[in-house]
Amino acid sequence: MVIANLAEVIAVYRARAALEPSHVAERAGVSIAQYLALEQGTAWPGTEAVEAIIETLQIPHSHRARLTAAGAPLDIYLQRMLHRYDIPALIVDSAWRTVEANAFARALLPDSVRPGWNLMRWILLNADARRRLANWDDVAQSFSGALNAAITAAPRDPELLAIRDEAANLDLSSHLVPQACPDGQVLVWRKDFGAYPVSACMVTVPSGRPDLQQIIFVPRSTQPMPVFMAAPSPPALWYGPLLTDLLSCGLCGLLLTYGGQPTTYNCATGCLPALPADRLELRVAQQVLVRAFSTEGCRELGIAQEILLADGIELELNVPVSPQHALNQWQRSMTDTQRRGILTATLRSASVRPSAHHDDVDLAYNWLERI
Repeated sequence: MVIANLAEVIAVYRARAALEPSHVAERAGVSIAQYLALEQGTAWPGTEAVEAIIETLQIPHSHRARLTAAGAPLDIYLQRMLHRYDIPALIVDSAWRTVEANAFARALLPDSVRPGWNLMRWILLNADARRRLANWDDVAQSFSGALNAAITAAPRDPELLAIRDEAANLDLSSHLVPQACPDGQVLVWRKDFGAYPVSACMVTVPSGRPDLQQIIFVPRSTQPMPVFMAAPSPPALWYGPLLTDLLSCGLCGLLLTYGGQPTTYNCATGCLPALPADRLELRVAQQVLVRAFSTEGCRELGIAQEILLADGIELELNVPVSPQHALNQWQRSMTDTQRRGILTATLRSASVRPSAHHDDVDLAYNWLERI
């Protein structure tokens, strides 16, 4: 059985040996980045690196079998969770090869059922990806950052090295951005007719399987931001939870659901306690408004408002002069349509994890890049 706290076990054995992380990395023959990725649970450093670290820390053989996650089949919990999604979702290994895909993912990416099919290879090297993704350049940049991170973690992995070399041979160096990340990346899917569907890529690590990644393509609204902008016709009104399709559980990766009286955001698998909706939405809003209405941003919006007023166009809501002013408007005068517009124009996604503090949670934000 694969245990869920591999990082904690490694940290405990290192502490017992009275070794610094750099000492373990040096003795195991791995980089400090690989070691810290394992102990901190931020990435899978490669099976070879894990085995070398386990050997260096002299973890008993009776315990080692439980620490070997790579290559183990998916447990029934992960399988059920994956196939319960009503949107495309798949699980890939550390080299981005498909481990399992649900029916919606197979419909979106039919080749994903083939043994050894690689999502990274498809995005970066397959002509079908360029044809189907209207914003392929942006998507390729975000996935190239993940390729770079994967090679850093597993520098001898033949699959990853082959993808990098083939990308170099195709002169894709301009698309390789080391610091980019696919989590939160918007994908615009081309269609033969009608509006292009848009989805956001969510990347999470399944609990207990640090060697795997769960990839979910979450449908996103293409509705333009309906805030502080004059328009010939009013936007469609927004009804429902403000954080719909923006908020996920940081433990299992599921999108949080909404309901109950009083209303709460909930994880379907029970990883998190019920989170009061009004308090959580306000907490997210405080961070979003600071980012959306910086001093420079407010100045530019103020100039734009003056120009519109000079032309006889009056906005429904005055431009805020500071983040605190924006928060006051959020609480007193904004409609849910305006609130939702600010959220989707600023925030790609956010994940929620239990906090060390009692009855609290930690939030991690993935912001949209400013143009």
